[in-house]
Amino acid sequence: MQRHLIALSIFFSLALPQYIYSDTSKNAEIFGSLPDIYEVRISPNGRYIAVQQKTEETVIVKILDLDSSQLVNVHDFGKKGRISDFFWATDNRIVFSVTRPDSRSTAEFNIGQLVAADLDGRNTKLIAGYGSAPDHLQGVRNRAKSNPERPASIVHRLPDDDDHILVNFFDNAGFNDLAKLNIISGKVTFITRSPVIYPTWVFNNKGDLMGVWTSNLENTSEIYLYKPNLPSGSLSSRECGSENNCYIPPIREDNKMPGWVFYKDFEFPKNASIEGFSPNGKMMVTEYMDQDTTGLYEYDLKKNTYELIYRHPRVDITGVASSIDDGPYGIRIDDGKPEYLYLSEPNRLKDLHIKFFNAFPGSKTMLTSRSTDYSRAVGYVSADNNPGIYYLLDVKKNQIAPLGRFWSKTSYDSLSKMEVYDFKNKHGDLIQSYFTKAVGKKDAPTIIMPHGGPWARDMWGFDPEVQFLAAEGFNVIQNNIRGSSGYGLKHMKEVYGNFDTVLEDMFDSLDFFEEKGLIDKSNVCIYGGSYGGYASTQAPMMRPDLFKCAVSEAGLYDINAQYKSGDIRWARGGKKFLQATFGDGDEAKKQSPVNYVDKLKIPFMIIHGGKDIRTPYKEAVTFMKELDKKGITYEKMIVEKEGHGFSDEENRIEKLKRISAFFNKYLAT
Repeated sequence: MQRHLIALSIFFSLALPQYIYSDTSKNAEIFGSLPDIYEVRISPNGRYIAVQQKTEETVIVKILDLDSSQLVNVHDFGKKGRISDFFWATDNRIVFSVTRPDSRSTAEFNIGQLVAADLDGRNTKLIAGYGSAPDHLQGVRNRAKSNPERPASIVHRLPDDDDHILVNFFDNAGFNDLAKLNIISGKVTFITRSPVIYPTWVFNNKGDLMGVWTSNLENTSEIYLYKPNLPSGSLSSRECGSENNCYIPPIREDNKMPGWVFYKDFEFPKNASIEGFSPNGKMMVTEYMDQDTTGLYEYDLKKNTYELIYRHPRVDITGVASSIDDGPYGIRIDDGKPEYLYLSEPNRLKDLHIKFFNAFPGSKTMLTSRSTDYSRAVGYVSADNNPGIYYLLDVKKNQIAPLGRFWSKTSYDSLSKMEVYDFKNKHGDLIQSYFTKAVGKKDAPTIIMPHGGPWARDMWGFDPEVQFLAAEGFNVIQNNIRGSSGYGLKHMKEVYGNFDTVLEDMFDSLDFFEEKGLIDKSNVCIYGGSYGGYASTQAPMMRPDLFKCAVSEAGLYDINAQYKSGDIRWARGGKKFLQATFGDGDEAKKQSPVNYVDKLKIPFMIIHGGKDIRTPYKEAVTFMKELDKKGITYEKMIVEKEGHGFSDEENRIEKLKRISAFFNKYLAT
């Protein structure tokens, strides 16, 4: 596959290079800006691309003709709504998800509206969500299954039906409805109701409903199958034959939900997801089974057998790629850097991805869309020092050509590499870390940057805040300490009831990187958000000798308060999750920074959004009052309308300027 780097500049700007500056304000603007190209997708016939792009006021979708290099139309709903997502329903018609500004915060408010329009902008119609009911039903309370006024989301483009898509209609109780939605008239055809709250619907290649997976009140993952669409003979046998790996599922039917059968559950903290159905009707599931890391399993529903397709010995499966036509085709794992593994069965989308991956070795690659005949596809490439570029893959011409940049304001030059390091903590556990070196500076100070979660992990790739700090002359360390997800159950569960003790892994990392000659352990500050904010507060209380200063953004300061405030307690299985992972009472009290403010001996800065509901602002206020009582001085940046992390571009830029000034004040630079 020849890679022709001829820019199709008519589509959207590749932009002039944005270089890293010594001026903090310029760097903050470069790395604090928001992406301007959200998505690029190709039409089913391969003739057009749709580009979702941010403007000064809103988000638009441009339609561009690939063959003539002409702009066909710009979809812009103005004050009627901001486009949050879109997809090609047919060669000529596009369906958009629309959000509204939230007057109380900087975030967008999703009211579940769907708008369909021809690619040239004609025949635009609100087909689902508030205001979509026929005129004679406007303002009338209507709970009919055919009512389109309920909030909706797109779940499947029916490949053999040009008039309909499948949508999920949200129910206040969470038992959502699946329905066909006519993309011309907006007429609703009810299919079935979910047997569980907040379902993830699963379909075969034709768009037939096959099952759902979800979590129940006890935070246990469950799989339900939709029996009417299963291959003939599925679930009929209740015996094991001579086959190895026989599995007799605990099938239960419920008369209240005709057609649905309970198939399997997974006790917390284990979970699972149905990845799809192969063309021969076999079901693929990512789950732990009886192992420490997740594996991809194939279930034969007729023979009651299962087969392990793949499991990595150290890390969980990051994701499974699937084709709407041919089913799952590939696995991504992230042991340091991303690696792509492909299933052996024939798959046309797999063939396209291999061509794309081979053109960009050592990068993250994904296909956003492809034409029906697989002759053209749009792909996305990114890396640690590449914020992201969209490309057009043309099989017939044997070309891959750039379309444009994902993040035009952000620097694509002079970025620092993110290197992968493994070390053992004092307990002998292997900890994977990333090190990003300061740009153009020797003997630079260091920022250790714990991630959120803690049931999350840092990944190799472009991170605007990391690159900002590197541009400002700071080394950056990111550790996937015990408690991080992605490295198996044992590694993840180490944080349960031990929110504070796992932070010792960060302390050990400073010894490791100093021994490597990469940092000066006596010249370090710490900065993180959410759980990273907790870590940036608690760690200096535990080891004030290791840090010159600390910045906590959206931090968790009182674990017990999560039982009375915050949104986790309202989530499905939320209370059990809190008890299993945080602990409560005296156990939580021992791990909460609010009870140790007198141990905060270093310069401290707190950043928080006034509308944060994950780690509520009122808990940050309580923490600051305790600091005031103890006479401990601190800096703060409180933005009333921001939530859990800053979404407004101006606020992001100002935050970066503030933290850089703070670090420069207390580190030897």
